[in-house]
Amino acid sequence: MADDHNQPIIIKKKKGGHAGPHGGAWKLAYADFVTAMMAFFLVMWIIGMDVQTKMGLAEYFSNPGAFKVNFQSSPHPLQLDGRPASQQIKVEISDRQATNIDIDAAASLAATIESTLNADGLLPRLADNLSIRITDKGLVIEILENKANGSVFEPGTATLKPDARRLLQAVAPRLIGSRKGIAIEGHVSARVPAGERWEVSVNRANVARRELTAIGVKSSEVLWVSGKADVELKTTDNPQALSNDRISIIVPLDKS
Repeated sequence: MADDHNQPIIIKKKKGGHAGPHGGAWKLAYADFVTAMMAFFLVMWIIGMDVQTKMGLAEYFSNPGAFKVNFQSSPHPLQLDGRPASQQIKVEISDRQATNIDIDAAASLAATIESTLNADGLLPRLADNLSIRITDKGLVIEILENKANGSVFEPGTATLKPDARRLLQAVAPRLIGSRKGIAIEGHVSARVPAGERWEVSVNRANVARRELTAIGVKSSEVLWVSGKADVELKTTDNPQALSNDRISIIVPLDKS
């Protein structure tokens, strides 16, 4: 009996409730809600970006490996495409009224063309021969001369050099994919004799048209072909500048 009085009394209490079946379900629901909200705000943030930032973001997702090269910092990291700025095709956007309903599509096409040329290994060598601008005319793709002995044209003629043909071959599939009409313009510098400027500029536009249609651009998609002689200079302060010898491919923007 003495031993029974000295034995400690142990009291066991059981917790009631429903922790087992669904005690943590609210955590999963809350996590799903937070994820959905993050996705929503991310979409709203992208919609509110300016066109150049959208282009850089689109280019990153189309060619993310190019951004792994560790170049020095830049105020425009998304636009470097993993290359020094000197090898970047500059995409210019003019001031414009908000009446163009497909400016984002044009900017995306410009970024795709640049990414394609980079993937083909053409961009580092031919970057100086290509200019992409978004103007009030539309998306303007220009193939420019940059050598006195001719890297795009035989000097003073409409005969294309191999590098110009490669650029047209790289650009054409993107134009076909855009399903938009295009216009083609030929230009000359004051280096071409005055009496030959109109004829040479028209011939340059026609040569580019033939190249593009041979690659797959439909004749019905060519809106017009024209020669501009030297009346629309790219380098206005120097009529003899090599950059004035060029072909312009224009993808007009839709108007609302």
